[in-house]
Amino acid sequence: MTSTSSSDTATISALRLGDTTAFADLVTELHAGLVRFARTHLPPSIAEDVVQDTWESVIDNIDRFEGRSTLKTWIYRILLNNIRSRARREARMIPFASAGYENGPAEPSVDHARLVHPDLGAGYWPSPPTRWDTLPEERLLSKELRSVVITAITTLPLAQREVCTLRDIGGWTAEEVCEALGISSVNQRVLLHRGRAFVRRAIEEYFDA
Repeated sequence: MTSTSSSDTATISALRLGDTTAFADLVTELHAGLVRFARTHLPPSIAEDVVQDTWESVIDNIDRFEGRSTLKTWIYRILLNNIRSRARREARMIPFASAGYENGPAEPSVDHARLVHPDLGAGYWPSPPTRWDTLPEERLLSKELRSVVITAITTLPLAQREVCTLRDIGGWTAEEVCEALGISSVNQRVLLHRGRAFVRRAIEEYFDA
């Protein structure tokens, strides 16, 4: 469990004293990521409402924060609880709690049919995979490619989508993801691997086209 950092301690103290500047700085730092995460479960307009409710909960409960995790992961846990409640109320989403973090059926990172060499046989690439680092930089950074990645992530199973959103879009560490989502390090690795494999296939199809 990650302990509260010195910067967190200062922020928490300021929030408990009603420092509006400290609160505004925290919102600036985390709000976009909270909305992005909420949208993995809820329609955009509802996601915004849930995030607003989360910020209200942060203010109302900051005196109860015990410092057994980072402030950021504590806020995401509040968001998750709000998402569960709102999803059930909307009756149009699968409740988060019932979705769980099962790994689901195993899928290979690469389709086995692609791994058949004419001389070496099964398990070997017939030719090397496309090297993306040789493509023009502007193509790798294009809005179109970003759209391909985002679309692929949004079509992942829920648990994989959450982990990939936090790790690969939010830039979270593995430890932070495990702490916020309440999953084991092994489960986190499996979910991330499967999610990334799916996204990579989507990128390959985009470049091949």
